[in-house]
Amino acid sequence: MKRCQRSIARIVRPDSGNAMVVALLILFLMTSLGISYVAVTKGDKQIAGNQMTAAQAFQYAEAGISESLIRMSDPTAPGGIYIGETTPGTNPGWGKYIVNDPGNSGLDPQYNATLTDGVDNDLDAAIDESSEHYGDTGSMQAWLPLTNKLDYPWTKVRYKLNGANQILLFGDHDNDPTTPPRENTVRGFPELIITAAGRKGAGAKTVTVEAVKWPLPPMPGSVYAEGDMNFAGNSFYIDGHDHDYSAPYDTIAGATPLPGIASPNNAGAIAGTLTSQQEDNVEGSGGDPSVRTSSLNLDIPAIAAGWVQMADVSYVGNQNNPSTAGWGTVGDLKIVHVAGDLDVSGNTTGAGVLVIDGNFKMGGTFN
Repeated sequence: MKRCQRSIARIVRPDSGNAMVVALLILFLMTSLGISYVAVTKGDKQIAGNQMTAAQAFQYAEAGISESLIRMSDPTAPGGIYIGETTPGTNPGWGKYIVNDPGNSGLDPQYNATLTDGVDNDLDAAIDESSEHYGDTGSMQAWLPLTNKLDYPWTKVRYKLNGANQILLFGDHDNDPTTPPRENTVRGFPELIITAAGRKGAGAKTVTVEAVKWPLPPMPGSVYAEGDMNFAGNSFYIDGHDHDYSAPYDTIAGATPLPGIASPNNAGAIAGTLTSQQEDNVEGSGGDPSVRTSSLNLDIPAIAAGWVQMADVSYVGNQNNPSTAGWGTVGDLKIVHVAGDLDVSGNTTGAGVLVIDGNFKMGGTFN
């Protein structure tokens, strides 16, 4: 008996192996894309992290600048706060470090630049010694917990000097209030250069700024008025000459006189309100009455708004003979703001800036 066997043959297509190759290629491509995505994501996070730490380091350096400015602004501040010279602008080589920890001044890359700068930096009457460095003082952050401190390890304050090692000032160079203040070596406040370092993790920033104390806005006259003025009686005196602020209040020789009253738009009308007996009560540049048209048109509201933000004494509403205790002295100037009308009579004293939003009526003696 014969057994029949069937053989089954399969026809193999010539492209059947390509499917495996394509599948492997797709798998490889997806794997590569996944790896690339992970790498890009990690890189983006690193870039964002670096940008964040750099920004925080910059902000910490700015905080160091702010502390330096505050501690240079008021020579009458309580002991330990003010870090400047007793008489600003005395020594061209003066400078000061503010440090968070002792020895941090040595972290300044320019720490040894004072060894060869030709001026007395340590205020011992000698120059360019091996120990010629600025002094240092502790930061006002010293009392804060470590976790609350901003990491600006050092800040450095010094005067801006010209090529002849003279202190550069910012102010009224020609003693003429009608010209704007500018950099000079004759009059004004010393210009400062302040450098501060900030750190955050691996980020580090160093910031340098120039700072000036802006002088009072130029005043074209002893009194500046844009509106009407009225005068009663003959017992008033307005003088555009500079006088000593203490008795006997002599005129300062060589000072440029200004008009007694200056107005950009109403000088003729103001002068017309003065009687013949009152005209010599307004003195200054030119003949009596010294009432002149001003080429300057001051933005009084903007100036007043700036002073109001820094007011030491403030009143709300109209005031009639308020107590002037605390209105300042020559040695302790104050900014007083009255948000309303002010009426004073009798003996009134004060020193500084008086800002009145409404009408001002003055009688008696105002010193």
